Amino acid sequence: MSYGLKRYKTSRANTASREDLLLLLYEGAIRFLERSLVLKEEKKLADHKMALRRGLAIIAELQSTLDFEKGGDLALQLFELYGYMLDQLTHANIAQDMEPIRIVIKHLNTLLEGWREAVRQVKSQGLGTGGAAPSAGQAGQLRVSSM
Repeated sequence: MSYGLKRYKTSRANTASREDLLLLLYEGAIRFLERSLVLKEEKKLADHKMALRRGLAIIAELQSTLDFEKGGDLALQLFELYGYMLDQLTHANIAQDMEPIRIVIKHLNTLLEGWREAVRQVKSQGLGTGGAAPSAGQAGQLRVSSM
């Protein structure tokens, strides 16, 4: 990656609202996992494992930053879903089975679309919290289905 592109991406992440940062995390996890599949097919195993680890790290970060007080049942469901995804990716790594990665990508895409809609609704209804991402509770109030 060129120096200029790397600086742009860093700047974008540093200046993004919490809503946009959440979407960037989902997009990044999907991108890394899709890349891991391509690298595995190309028999570039070290790069495949690095991309897979990066996807795992993003999902672990999403899981660790859930707010159970504000998010309630939705936060708990997301916690369990992220745990399932982490288990699937670990299994894929150990068993060298790429199907679990495809399943996780599908779930992440579903969640990403749900969060995109939640962000649109929060912004259009003026429910924003001063740049804070919609909490799992707000997303639930907006009837965003992520499963």
